[in-house]
Amino acid sequence: MHVLITGANGFIGKHLTLALLAAAQQQPERWPLSRVTVVDLALDQLPQHPLLQHISGSFADDVTLTRALEVPADLVFHLASVPSGRCEKDPAFGMEVNVQGTIRLLDALKFQNNHVKMVFASSIAVYGKPQVALVTDDTLPQPTLSYGAHKVIGEVLVNDYVRRGWMRGCSLRLPGIVTRPPEPNGAVSIFLSNLIRELSEGRPFVCPTSSDAHTWLMSVGCCVDNLLHAAIQQFTDHRTFMLPAQHVHLGSLVQAIAQEFCVSNIDDLISWQPDEWVQFNFGSYPPMQLPRALAHGFHADPDLRALVRRSLV
Repeated sequence: MHVLITGANGFIGKHLTLALLAAAQQQPERWPLSRVTVVDLALDQLPQHPLLQHISGSFADDVTLTRALEVPADLVFHLASVPSGRCEKDPAFGMEVNVQGTIRLLDALKFQNNHVKMVFASSIAVYGKPQVALVTDDTLPQPTLSYGAHKVIGEVLVNDYVRRGWMRGCSLRLPGIVTRPPEPNGAVSIFLSNLIRELSEGRPFVCPTSSDAHTWLMSVGCCVDNLLHAAIQQFTDHRTFMLPAQHVHLGSLVQAIAQEFCVSNIDDLISWQPDEWVQFNFGSYPPMQLPRALAHGFHADPDLRALVRRSLV
């Protein structure tokens, strides 16, 4: 089995690559890997390994894509994208990578003619600021940022290529995934990762929302579990899923961090300084009810303490 991972040097990509290699060692009958091709602009976060083929470059570049698919892929995790903040500042670049690059990737996979499977990493950005009291499996996307619009387009394309029999696969709408490294990545929501990291280490943090803000979060470990689960499932009528996530009250998240990491003075460390735009876009998410996603075996972290514990890996 040849697996291709785009965006492999990113936060999720790195954890997915390592988990895939571990799964192949522990369950070779389920994961009979012959090659794992990892593609990203840089690959400094990934180890040298006999199964890994490192290709530095943008997946959206034809030369890079041709090298990556020199041996036809059997399974593709498409994680690479230009994040929300960068897309707003440079919409042409975001469109070129997130939309045109994804089309080039899909067409290259179609050309292989081997019924390849793709797991496409979509995002809660497709909902914009949800204008409903409850998000369900059938809540329609209403993106309010270019990044969200790009992800909707990706979902539609994946669904259509599968419908036509050119490939197999699904799209997963990822919630906020924590805890990302401290380096800026162009995503406004990175403050949620910074909150967990700083407070767990006993350092002060200024949060750009109120303590009553609600958002959707998932640990990176839980996210990787769901991605690997999707790769071994068969999908028929429904191929786009919002991943179940913890509906997190930020004040409660802070207390869970205090309990998990024994931070006795956490109320003195956290400062709530709401930014109206951030609060509106990232701190006012409604509850979710996702029986279809749950029936397909997708899952959330069991509780807040488990979320923060598994996020800091």
